[in-house]
Amino acid sequence: MNQAIKNNSWLLTQKTRIFFRSNEFKTKMNYVKASICAIIAGAILSFIILGANDANPLLFFKYVFSLAFQPLMLDQTLTYWAIYIVAGLSVAIGFKAGLFNIGAPGQMLLAGSMSLVLGLKNPHISQGGGVVSALIISILVGSCLAAIAGALKAYFNIHEVVTTIMLNWIVWYVMKWMFMNQSFGLWEASRNSTKDITQVTDNFNLALNGQNWIIPFIIAIILLALAIFVINYTVLGFRIKAVGKSRDASLYAGTNVKFYIIVSMVISGGLAGVLGMLYYMTQSTVLQFTTDALPSVGFDAIAVALVAFTNGLSILPIALLWAIIKTSAMATTQLPALQMSKQMGQLIFGIIIYMTAISALFIYLKPILWIRRWFNIYNNKDVWGEYQKYRLKIKEYKKEIKNINKEYHVQLKVLKAKGNKEEVLNYKEEVNSQLTNLVGRINNLKTEINFFIQKCYKNLFMEGRKAIRTSYNNAIFGSIAAAVDRYVQANTEYTLKKQQVAFAKRQYEQTVKELAGKAKHECYELLNNYKKDAYLQLTNLHSAYSELISRQNEEIKVLKESYYPIFDQIHHQYENDHVLLKQHEKETMAKLNSEVKALKIKHKQQLHDLRQQQKIAKQQIKAQLKELKLACDNDSVIKQQVATIKENLNLKLQELKKEHLANLEKLRIEQQNKLPELRNKYNHEVSLIIQALKDNNKLLRQELLCKKETYKKAKLAQKRGE
Repeated sequence: MNQAIKNNSWLLTQKTRIFFRSNEFKTKMNYVKASICAIIAGAILSFIILGANDANPLLFFKYVFSLAFQPLMLDQTLTYWAIYIVAGLSVAIGFKAGLFNIGAPGQMLLAGSMSLVLGLKNPHISQGGGVVSALIISILVGSCLAAIAGALKAYFNIHEVVTTIMLNWIVWYVMKWMFMNQSFGLWEASRNSTKDITQVTDNFNLALNGQNWIIPFIIAIILLALAIFVINYTVLGFRIKAVGKSRDASLYAGTNVKFYIIVSMVISGGLAGVLGMLYYMTQSTVLQFTTDALPSVGFDAIAVALVAFTNGLSILPIALLWAIIKTSAMATTQLPALQMSKQMGQLIFGIIIYMTAISALFIYLKPILWIRRWFNIYNNKDVWGEYQKYRLKIKEYKKEIKNINKEYHVQLKVLKAKGNKEEVLNYKEEVNSQLTNLVGRINNLKTEINFFIQKCYKNLFMEGRKAIRTSYNNAIFGSIAAAVDRYVQANTEYTLKKQQVAFAKRQYEQTVKELAGKAKHECYELLNNYKKDAYLQLTNLHSAYSELISRQNEEIKVLKESYYPIFDQIHHQYENDHVLLKQHEKETMAKLNSEVKALKIKHKQQLHDLRQQQKIAKQQIKAQLKELKLACDNDSVIKQQVATIKENLNLKLQELKKEHLANLEKLRIEQQNKLPELRNKYNHEVSLIIQALKDNNKLLRQELLCKKETYKKAKLAQKRGE
């Protein structure tokens, strides 16, 4: 048992090491680095601006983070945390599909407005019913609004940014008209806003034990978990990401690209609808239309999603940071220790948002690599000398360009004084040709310098300590991967041998089912054999009825067709006399209808007679079936045959059970004898794998030390030579 725990622990450790060296982990860490660098850059710029305004930046940020978690503001901070989690998710889902859903403000405004209307029109609604109803309405309203933009993008290729912005303002003015219209009874003119939902009803809110953050936070975490699961572990999420990566490739792979564009927008709009419900039921319980401004939280959602690089787990800390700044930045500016204008808090918030918008640029920021590269090139005399040659050439070309420009201005004045325009034009073309040639040479030299630097750094890297360490790490990584493969293979073989009992049991159950099914079928055929003739007679009766109807329809058809030549003859005979034609045609048609009617009456009588005959025949068949069933039930031969089948089945099952138990006992005894041996062999093999890995690592370590020693000696020899 202890050995098994050690083996599993070793496997987990090695898999963890492999994961931390994988490209996937490195890519995720690059995203984390970019987000942290963006926030730090925003903070540095904020420090500079605060210092320029005679404020203490450290004191400002200290108060921002401390005030947010004070008892008076903690509820608001946690509520905004939940709001920004949902906000980031709503935009991130669109980004996953390659769509920029900038319509979150309009979607949340429409959903929040509908939630407020629900509460204002139903003041006596219960809290549970109100929350569930508002949630459903918000999701539906937000999804429907976003679906419009998704359909326009999918079917008409109209950019989603344009359509969502237009829809934002359509929603704004429609809501403004609806709420400010006195006939709806939603506007309070004395306050120049809608009626306050908290004053109209006591139950329509998200408070739980006096805390507003609990229900929104539960909703936010549930939605976050669902979004992560759908995007990472379902076919829907895979298709959405595939469409976002490459629509053409998805189309060639058979994906319905239009459908998934609309679906991703619907999901994004539904989350924006939930965002609107949470925001307008906790933070802004009234709507004001004095200024035409959409809710800023919808635009903050874009920044949250961008900084988190649309990663679900990364949205959690970014949303918390946004909630802290949103809650306490404005309040901090009014503290006596700082005494800053209110706009300063908004400015700091805006700077951080702006820096996060360009956070993707920080992925390519590698200052340590750049410094190391230039340091290595500077310390290598041969490389540095070659680099200086390139720089001298560029300086010579630039100096030549300056001389040409000086000479150009002097010569141009002389030529203009002569008044020969053709010479002036020719001279200008000649000088432009020379300058273009020199600029092209300078650009080529710059390209050659970059290529030369990269090549030299690569060569220096391959000769330096870093290369030795990298080769050692790669060798260790390959050794670990091979050991893990051997371990998994050994574990699979051991598990397969342990599963023989379960396989024998499944095989026994399958055989029992097959025998029981076969016996049941035989009994059914034996007991229902007497019904075959009766069922055949019933089938014949139904066939006779169908044939009679078909024959009658055919007779009517033949009768009508027989009159076609008569109608043609009438048309030919009276083609010049329309009145006689109509009269004769009417008489012929009346004759045809009377004959058809008489034929139908005859057919009806035939059908009636056939039904009567079938009814009598069915009664006779039922009576025969009853008599046959009684005879079958009293037939000792059939009973004996059924009993024999059941007895044979029981005997076979008993034999099969005995055989199964014997096999199980045999396997049990065999495993009792062999399982410890197999377990010891397995543990021994795993121990050998681990030991071989350790020995291999020791050899690689010794090789690393030898290479390092050789490298040091080479360096010392080089210094002495210098």
